[in-house]
Amino acid sequence: MERNAEFKFMLDFIVESYLIEELARDQLRSLWMAYCLHHNLDVDTAEYDEDLARLWDVVSEAGDGTTEWSDYESFDHFMSRYLV
Repeated sequence: MERNAEFKFMLDFIVESYLIEELARDQLRSLWMAYCLHHNLDVDTAEYDEDLARLWDVVSEAGDGTTEWSDYESFDHFMSRYLV
């Protein structure tokens, strides 16, 4: 899948999902892991951090009440758990 299209799919997933549910959060992490593998993104590189920050912006705007991520750092740890 083309990188921009795959990234847009994740953004749409965030907007349409209820991230308060554990399953939706796990699905988002799985999409992110696949995206990173497809496009050779390594944790804590500029490209990785930039894309993850863009996702966080949408997640924090959605504000669906998830307590899993209180800030960007907790989101980063959650999303990179299986990539490091």
